[in-house]
Amino acid sequence: MPYRPSTALQLTAAVALVSLLAGCPKDSPDSSSPTVSTQLSPSPSPAKPLAAAPTCAEIKGSIVRGLIDPYYAFGKDGAPLTEGIFSGEDGLNLVVQQPCTTGDLGGEIGNVTVGTIMNSIVDTTGRTWSVMLCTKGADRAQCVVHFALGDRDPIESVTVADKKLTLVYLTRPADGPAAGVSIKRTAIYATDGTILKEQSHTDAPYTP
Repeated sequence: MPYRPSTALQLTAAVALVSLLAGCPKDSPDSSSPTVSTQLSPSPSPAKPLAAAPTCAEIKGSIVRGLIDPYYAFGKDGAPLTEGIFSGEDGLNLVVQQPCTTGDLGGEIGNVTVGTIMNSIVDTTGRTWSVMLCTKGADRAQCVVHFALGDRDPIESVTVADKKLTLVYLTRPADGPAAGVSIKRTAIYATDGTILKEQSHTDAPYTP
């Protein structure tokens, strides 16, 4: 009579086989192998291009406005310059000065041309230098005077770097004679909304 294994032995063998298979490692990539991530980092947004600004030559034919006298009196129409000069019927003269630069002041002002302009009245000794910011217009540059210096405080230079304006001008002590200058002041201005505010300044002796 042929030998036949008992049912119990068959079950025991089956369980052993299942346990053996469970202990064997499954086919899988080596954990030490590098994996490729499918998640890509978002590309940085491209920098917004700067608005074009007029050249220093172009502002000599600009329209000039301002919120301070005497520019405020021209209203929204402004004072039209011809070759850097405007002469009014009341003896007012506006003359664009040499210091000029173009740069990005950041904030709501952005890329502009920083010009300087001097106003005076015929047959008087007063001379007032002002800083104006100029942008491109449809047919001519548009300039807005932002602030003025004291009487007979000539501006020597303007530069823009790191979104700040550096203004160098000559002045005098509060008790000094109005006709002379003895201080070279370097002032730093930064954008505050749509205006420029002085952040700091340093003084050095000046001898004409």
